[in-house]
Amino acid sequence: MQTMHPMKTLPLSPVASEPTATSAVVATATTTAQTTAASRTASARSVSAYVSGSKLAKTAFIVSLLFATVFHRSVSALASVFEALFGAVDVGGEELIPKTGPFTLAVNHFHGAWTPFVTAAVLAALKRQRPDAVDDLAMVLGQRADSGKKRFFVARGIRAMVQGVLRRWERNLLRIPLGNSNVEINTLRTWRRVAQERPTLVFPEGLASITFEKVRPGAGQFLRALNVPIVPCAVWYHRGRWHVEFDAPILWATNPELSDLQVGLAIAQLLPADLTPHWRGVLERWNHAHDALAE
Repeated sequence: MQTMHPMKTLPLSPVASEPTATSAVVATATTTAQTTAASRTASARSVSAYVSGSKLAKTAFIVSLLFATVFHRSVSALASVFEALFGAVDVGGEELIPKTGPFTLAVNHFHGAWTPFVTAAVLAALKRQRPDAVDDLAMVLGQRADSGKKRFFVARGIRAMVQGVLRRWERNLLRIPLGNSNVEINTLRTWRRVAQERPTLVFPEGLASITFEKVRPGAGQFLRALNVPIVPCAVWYHRGRWHVEFDAPILWATNPELSDLQVGLAIAQLLPADLTPHWRGVLERWNHAHDALAE
């Protein structure tokens, strides 16, 4: 099967030379600062092909999601419906997913389509290797604190409907106030406990974007502390087809301060270059550091 997978780079591994790896961290800020307005414009044009179309299929899937919410909540069945509507997901690296036990998928928060479509594509791909894990998986969902701002009647109705749907799927959702100032340590402990019992899925970026952006500060260190395999996963849509790529679980560097960088690089190296404009320079430096250590 022909795919459009990007060229693979050396897998992430424990860093033998911390000064060499640390230079890659410095390169992150340097690369971002050197991004010009012209390159941003070119990037915007190049990612237009990654925005999901097919309004009929989208509508049919939303109807299926609502039906499942009311009558039969089955994540596995929804994943099958997704492929029936959008076509078979192009999957790579599924053999690298742990064969048994819990693990956490660290996925780019692709914004070329609504998050339920993105999640369904990943679950359809996961089903190829670990069908036992699909219905048991819990997705970590960031929850913003209610600002208390007054809303129009329609907005309140939509919010209530969304909250109702989320409550119906609560077994497969782990709602964490990651973006709030009042994050409770008990909530994060709950995530760690769940992650050690069954598979979970998390978007380390926090905010969705078509291109892969910065990992939320501290996300890598928390994933590292889960003490389960962290499997990098990249998902994107391109010209009528969904693509999902997995890689081997991250081998953490001895320096925990590199954890955020490792998570970002592990995901970025799986994505097409068009979707990682802010990571290309860092990837080149990171791979150069590994080449130097291998010599």
